[in-house]
Amino acid sequence: MKKKTALTGTQNVLKELNSSLIKDALAKCGQATRVELAAMTKISQPTVNLLIKSLLADQTVISLGAAASTGGRRAEVYALNHKKSAVALLTVNESFFETSVIDMELKEEIHGRSKRNKEEKCLTQIQEILAKLIRQNSNIRAISVGVPGAVTMEGEVFAVPSVSEWENFPLRQALEEYFSLPVQVTNDINATAVGYTFVHPGVRDMVYISTDGEGIGAGVILNGDLYPGCKSFAGELGYMQLGRRSVEALMAESTSRQASPSWLAQIIVNIACMFNPEKIVLAGDADQESVICEVKGICEQLLPERVIPQIAGAGKEESYYLKGLGRIGRELLNQDIHIV
Repeated sequence: MKKKTALTGTQNVLKELNSSLIKDALAKCGQATRVELAAMTKISQPTVNLLIKSLLADQTVISLGAAASTGGRRAEVYALNHKKSAVALLTVNESFFETSVIDMELKEEIHGRSKRNKEEKCLTQIQEILAKLIRQNSNIRAISVGVPGAVTMEGEVFAVPSVSEWENFPLRQALEEYFSLPVQVTNDINATAVGYTFVHPGVRDMVYISTDGEGIGAGVILNGDLYPGCKSFAGELGYMQLGRRSVEALMAESTSRQASPSWLAQIIVNIACMFNPEKIVLAGDADQESVICEVKGICEQLLPERVIPQIAGAGKEESYYLKGLGRIGRELLNQDIHIV
């Protein structure tokens, strides 16, 4: 994720910090009066009044009018202007790129798909696609990219079979230098897991397992947040050992290369013992009623009943991936200040 700009404790810095607190409060509660904002942020009432005036002037905040009367003078209610900033989303797939532009409420404004040319560098293609999106929408303030491979915390991509030129490639840095915008690069399954929690709110601890006949991976959500691991390796289930064999080796030996209920159940048992999540979501070829039923039966034999997670299929929701990228990209816009 883009490093926050280091600033010293001047009046301008304090103003930016306090403005950020106001925006964060409005993002969480949706709308509030000045008095409510002062209470939520612990900023003095006179300072809140000045900040709101400034945020209204640059259209970061809008007025929703007067609140319902409580007997005295009606207070004005404020909310973030969700149309002021937008995020460009792009997913890299085997044969195409999918794009979207979303506002701060994750509402889609533009959606498209472009054929991927294997004869041309992938970076060049996505730079051209994103540049076109930015020309179409001058409000784009951040970029969120999903890739079918592992991504370090610094945005370096590795283990991406479908884009061989990107092995150990600093994709985030390359895009940030090209566009001068904050960029986040995320593994596709991790982004999909984040999107699932957005579409299905309330799930705090979950593992999203995806199998597609070619490989297996997972996105781990702990306490409501994506857990990438210290080396961004969390969820790489293909390396997990079942007996003396890796899951990837077992898949390669299978004639169908589809998810086997027996080793899926073993994976879930291992995950339950390590993280004890409330929910396991199965996607791809594992998302079949017969497979899920058999997996549940095996888990019931291997685990105490009270610790067995809810096991469910992902369903046919196709927007998880983009919703997740959007939610990740939106966070870039609220993390631009760091006090030293």
